[in-house]
Amino acid sequence: MGGIRVTWENKPVWSEGMFLRPQHFQQFDRHVTAQLEGRVSPLLSYAYGLTALRFSEGQLKTGKLVVEKCSGVFPDGTPFRVPEEVAAPMALDVKANKRDAIVHLCIPEMRAGAAEVALDETAQAETRFVAGEFEASDSVYGSASRVAMSVGKLQLSLRFEDEGLEGYQTLPVARVTERKADDSVSLDQHFIPCGVAITAGEKLPRFLSELEGMVHQRAEAIAGRLGTPGAKSVADVSDYLTLMILNRAESEIRHLASLPAVHPADFYSFLVTLAGELSTYMTKARRPNFMPTYMHREQRHCFNAVILELNNLLSQSKMEHTINIPLQLAKHGVRWGQINDRSLFTAAEFILAVRAEVDPERVRANLPKLAKVGSVEHISQLVNKQLPGASLSPMGAEPRQIPFTANTTYFRINTTHEQWKAVEVSGKVAIHVQDKLPGIDMELWAIREPE
Repeated sequence: MGGIRVTWENKPVWSEGMFLRPQHFQQFDRHVTAQLEGRVSPLLSYAYGLTALRFSEGQLKTGKLVVEKCSGVFPDGTPFRVPEEVAAPMALDVKANKRDAIVHLCIPEMRAGAAEVALDETAQAETRFVAGEFEASDSVYGSASRVAMSVGKLQLSLRFEDEGLEGYQTLPVARVTERKADDSVSLDQHFIPCGVAITAGEKLPRFLSELEGMVHQRAEAIAGRLGTPGAKSVADVSDYLTLMILNRAESEIRHLASLPAVHPADFYSFLVTLAGELSTYMTKARRPNFMPTYMHREQRHCFNAVILELNNLLSQSKMEHTINIPLQLAKHGVRWGQINDRSLFTAAEFILAVRAEVDPERVRANLPKLAKVGSVEHISQLVNKQLPGASLSPMGAEPRQIPFTANTTYFRINTTHEQWKAVEVSGKVAIHVQDKLPGIDMELWAIREPE
């Protein structure tokens, strides 16, 4: 054969006058199956797994794992549908000492020279198929003839991973956490079965729905802030870019939810992309956290990480990053403001924006010497006794988080000063400026640091 090995998947050669044996048709079956698998499998990465799965809740209470419904494709390309085309596997009895055990759905592998079909259904042979009787009708119009024939039915089984899976095509379908004292079986609700569609388990479709709600809520909050004229909640470039990401994501989530099937690898790609984009505007490092590579047979390890990351990002982002603290004018030129959100004292920097009817450079040079910043309770003492308050440092450029206003100078308040510590106690800040800068006006802003 010129060095080419002849295998059990080669095409049989049909010729006139040949004596036909069952092996000829078996060889033809294997050849067609191999051709189909070889043609289809390169079209999709990880083209195997479950599309649907449901266990009997009632049987779990009796200590047994019973499949009510499941469908999918085994790694070798063998499709199955329970109970429509294939009988459900025998119930798996969970022993009292069984804990943290992965359960696999199995069929025997096809191996050259090994028996593939058991003719006797009661023999309990470890074969891929067991013969069953089927009466087939003639599909030609006008013909009423029927023929009884033997057909092969897949023999599925449920097996624990720690009990050996050699010689089987397998799909991990569940994780048993324990058998309780009342004999009921507890399954890991965070386990994600090996699926070729996210509908194989409950967790991924549920998170898709939750994600749509979180993204919509956050997008609505940003859009409302951007669309409010003169709003004190600040809109900067990052708000627009974040809204663009969320709008795109919400549209894609709705599209995914409308599809009859979504491959887990495609869903994971969407989730890690969204997490990476959001991290640019919602994390202090501006870089995404490490995400594990996609693991088709152990999907819980990769999906649990990205689900946690997106929950953190979208929950954290519900807080406004830039908050205007209104200042009220009191007696003797003192302005004061109430800081209601105490978390700002540990998670934000405070910026004083100042305008006056003089050159901004004059404001920059003189305000730190003319201003007193402290608590409402201490401001009179600071002014009367000429004691220093929390110091002000001119900023080199206007903060991008604060709306631009011409002829405005920005100062950063020293939040480590003891007078600012008094502000943290009372929650009220007071600012006094000597009357040497005519037409002075000021705004106080808190800029929250990204987490």
